[in-house]
Amino acid sequence: MSYGCELQDDGAKGGFLEYAYDRRDFISFDMGQGAWVAADDGAQITKQKWDADRSIAQRERTYIEQECIEWLGKYLEYGKETLQRREPPRVQVSDRPSRDGLTTLSCRVHGFYPQNVAVVWLKKGVAVPQETIQWGVVPSGDGTYQTRATIEIDPSSETNYTCCVEHPSLAQDLRVPWVPKSNVMLIVGVVIGVLVLVAAVAGAVVCLSKCRVGHRRAVCARLL
Repeated sequence: MSYGCELQDDGAKGGFLEYAYDRRDFISFDMGQGAWVAADDGAQITKQKWDADRSIAQRERTYIEQECIEWLGKYLEYGKETLQRREPPRVQVSDRPSRDGLTTLSCRVHGFYPQNVAVVWLKKGVAVPQETIQWGVVPSGDGTYQTRATIEIDPSSETNYTCCVEHPSLAQDLRVPWVPKSNVMLIVGVVIGVLVLVAAVAGAVVCLSKCRVGHRRAVCARLL
C-alpha cells in the first residue's frame, strides 16, 4: 500500500491511496469521485465489495484529508529551515570556438538551492529549447547545486542571445545576455578613453590651481 497527501496554498486538500498485489497495481481510491478504481479485471470483485461498503471509502478519505495532513504539517514545521531555504543562482555566460566556424555559447548556473531550476537560451527574446543542450543538475559540494546549458550559433549572424534562468528563489526570471568579444573590446576601449579624459581634465584643473596659487604668492612678494 502507498498513500500521500497534499495541502495547496489556497487550503485545498488532495492525496492518493493505492494498493498493489504481487508487485502489480491492484486497486486505488479516486479522491475526487470518492470511488475505488480497479487496475485490472482481477480487482473488480474487491472494487464492487468496497464500493458497496461506503464506510471504507469514508474512513480512507478521513485519514488522507485529516490525519495525514496533520502529520504533513508537523514534518514541514520540523524541516522548515531546510525546506524553506533559498539560495539564488549566479550566472556566467561565455563562448568558445566550435566546429565548422560555429561558436558554442555556455551558460553556467551555480550556487543555487533548491535544485529545481530551468535554464534555456533565448534567441531574439524567444526561448529555443530545441536548440538548447541541457547538462543536468549536479551538487556543487557546498550544499548548493550547479548546471549549465549550451547552444551552437553562427557568430557572423547579428542575433541577440540571452540565457534565461528560472528558480524558486527569484521573483522573476534572471536574464544574462551574451556579449560578443568584439563588443566587449569596444566597451573596454570606451571606458579607458573616458578614464583617460577624466584624468587629463583632473590634471589640468590641478595645474591651473597651482598656477593661480603661485601667481598670488608672487604678487604678495612684490607688494612686500
